Amino acid sequence: MPRDFHSPAGVDEWLQSLDDRWPARAELAEHIVEQIATRRAVEPHAVELAPGGGKLAEQMLSALPATYTGIDFSEPLLDHTRQRLACFGDRVQLIHADLNEDNWPAQITGPVHAIFSLQSLHDLGDGHQVERIYQIAHEILAPRGIFLNADFLHKTEDPRPGRLPIEQHLRLLSAHGFQRPKCTLEIDGFGCMVGFAS
Repeated sequence: MPRDFHSPAGVDEWLQSLDDRWPARAELAEHIVEQIATRRAVEPHAVELAPGGGKLAEQMLSALPATYTGIDFSEPLLDHTRQRLACFGDRVQLIHADLNEDNWPAQITGPVHAIFSLQSLHDLGDGHQVERIYQIAHEILAPRGIFLNADFLHKTEDPRPGRLPIEQHLRLLSAHGFQRPKCTLEIDGFGCMVGFAS
């Protein structure tokens, strides 16, 4: 379906379709929260790249004593996230920024123990944009922090530039310094790639 992330109506339509079109998102979201929960930080600071409507952030903040930063280029999407997460008060910071630009890492405050994204990084462009995010994530993460990217995997019959095979994701994570890169969940055309900062 065509996507309009700049109008409230377009964003509403897209958000309402997500879980119906991709039921695996629920299991992926639960998996991401479980993985973040394994970190030993008492009050982890988690950064989400492209939080959409904030549903995964709400799950994470409800389950963990964490603080949260969400970064998105769409103001209407950030408005959804802001409304959904209002009950968490000053545990939440939202940043309006394009992940393909260079200004957003400097806006994140405090040590970062987890960086995660669900069904988003493939939209940044091709493998070079995904690789750039992996490099930045490793630079931002505190030692022993966790990075999780749950996204569409490459399909031979439907090759799209931002959808990479598992092996390429793992090579890129390793090339940028992540320890023990692995795919911790593969389901319905998605893979959850995980790496740890050294």
